[in-house]
Amino acid sequence: MPDSSPGVPSALSPLVRRIVAPNPGPMTGSGTNTYLVGIDEVAVIDPGPDDVGHVDAIVGGSMRERVRWVLLTHAHADHFPATQRLVKATGAEVLAFSRRESGVKVDRAIGDGAVVEGSEWGLRVLHTPGHNPNHLCFLLEEERMLFSGDTILDGTTSVIAPSRGGDMIAYLATLERLRSLRLSRIAPGHGDVIEEPRARIDEYLAHRKEREREIVALLKTGPRRPRELVATMYPELDPALTDAAIQQVYAQLLKLRTEGVATGRDARGVWELAK
Repeated sequence: MPDSSPGVPSALSPLVRRIVAPNPGPMTGSGTNTYLVGIDEVAVIDPGPDDVGHVDAIVGGSMRERVRWVLLTHAHADHFPATQRLVKATGAEVLAFSRRESGVKVDRAIGDGAVVEGSEWGLRVLHTPGHNPNHLCFLLEEERMLFSGDTILDGTTSVIAPSRGGDMIAYLATLERLRSLRLSRIAPGHGDVIEEPRARIDEYLAHRKEREREIVALLKTGPRRPRELVATMYPELDPALTDAAIQQVYAQLLKLRTEGVATGRDARGVWELAK
């Protein structure tokens, strides 16, 4: 099994190495995964938190003159802050969905269908909104490996938080799109490599449908606030994850409202089934 110790480059394939950032926690698992793609020309996917030791490990694992690109799946604080330090060390070009990504200077915006090409590889860009409106995944064409950012994770589900731009309808459409691709493996933003992509995506879709059924069943018994739904649906939830769970339920409620199934206004208010 590849090494998941922070700061240790670990080979996942002939073209891909992973370095786990030293930011473990309830929302990040063992830490954010930074991926190095390529040998002679290297793309760094998600440089992670602004930690000197982590950036040194990235540079040491690829040689500074070979780092040509920094690719960002999305601008959440556990994925991008090391960008500036890494660019200063290597002179790499920063690519993301938007040149106005929060907190980072982006040199080039890349959209769905774009291809980033190194001397030995090509990464196809997939716009995958849901977790974040500007979220990107990257497909390594030579190996059919998908770098999924926070869209698909190992050992847990992705949080869809409307307060951070999350959208459940967009997210489910993204999962269906990824399910249709021919993938060999998924390299997630957190956790180990997923060796059975189709099975994991099916599991994600089934989980979201089951949570929606739970919400509808509870609303049939009477109006509820999102916090009350969470208390019933997640009875053994770590208190540190309560706010994330409320956002997740709220995202599902917004989907139900769009579909005319439920009514309500916000993450704190009362929700009920539509009359």
